[in-house]
Amino acid sequence: MAQDQAIVSCAADAWTQLTNADATAITFQALDGPIYIRFTTDTTTPTEAAGILYEEGQGELNTNLSQLTKLASADRVWAKPADNSGKPSSVYVDHA
Repeated sequence: MAQDQAIVSCAADAWTQLTNADATAITFQALDGPIYIRFTTDTTTPTEAAGILYEEGQGELNTNLSQLTKLASADRVWAKPADNSGKPSSVYVDHA
């Protein structure tokens, strides 16, 4: 079952999967601090250090994943705190 208006806690220095099932569209918002966002085609955790930067309060509203990345068949979304303070971040997420 897809995340439905959930707040996901993202540990410092680690990628956290925002999607708990395959997704085609997503709504998300960085709630505290900036975050990086990356996409994958399965549940394999990204290995890159950074991704698309979203500042606190920024996000996407019911956007198809194909509009956010050129990665063919992307269906998973990941977040990681971007402020390097060692503090976790929270992300609001709702996806289909």
